[in-house]
Amino acid sequence: MQYESFVLCDDVRFEASGKLIFVGVYSDIVQVVKLPLQMRSLGLAIKARATGQGRFGFSASIQDPQGNMLLEAGGELNYDGEPGRTIWLPVVMGPALLTIEGPYTVRIRLGEAEPVSASFLVRKSGAPEIAVAPSKPN
Repeated sequence: MQYESFVLCDDVRFEASGKLIFVGVYSDIVQVVKLPLQMRSLGLAIKARATGQGRFGFSASIQDPQGNMLLEAGGELNYDGEPGRTIWLPVVMGPALLTIEGPYTVRIRLGEAEPVSASFLVRKSGAPEIAVAPSKPN
């Protein structure tokens, strides 16, 4: 398998039809109101190009800006489709505690290929202001 990209989201789910649902998709900047922030789960949808058929191992991990391991997951996938096709590998990881701002490193290994690294940025943003409009009694 040849890594192409990934989607960072809250959850990745399968529909009965075989389609994937990405829930709560993030850009490469995850804006939070406060830190630390406990997230229920964190998902990666890994896009890859099939280079052949058979079983292959995979692993994914996320480290915080200080190098502390935040999440790890891995397993095996059996692919019996045509080489050259695009596949999506959903990886849902357990609860995540985001503690500080900065770049979080995602490391992905597919089969025997060298691991690839990418990152996303966690940044605090101000709480959204809510305008209260006066109303008349009923």
